Amino acid sequence: MKMDRRIPRSLDDMADLSSLTAPPAVVSRSVLVGGRRASLRLEATVWDGLKEIAQQKGLTLEALCTEIHGSRTEGIPFATSVRVYVLNHFRKGDAGCAVLAV
Repeated sequence: MKMDRRIPRSLDDMADLSSLTAPPAVVSRSVLVGGRRASLRLEATVWDGLKEIAQQKGLTLEALCTEIHGSRTEGIPFATSVRVYVLNHFRKGDAGCAVLAV
């Protein structure tokens, strides 16, 4: 009986993993949050977005991080709060760019 090769037999057959790009680079930086040093590990693109938002708002990176830290939900890690803040900023179109509906 001949097997149909279009149906993957294993997870390895489901995707050509060589076409995937490298995982995003994670960058660690130390920022002042409310006068205290905090270490943040974020993807380079998230850092870029955070800097862009701070510049648009006329804030320093530390002032924006302090704002995000003060408004985050208790129990949610700070780095996660920053990622969600950046994502929501660009998703809502606060960046002045068009938002694509999916």
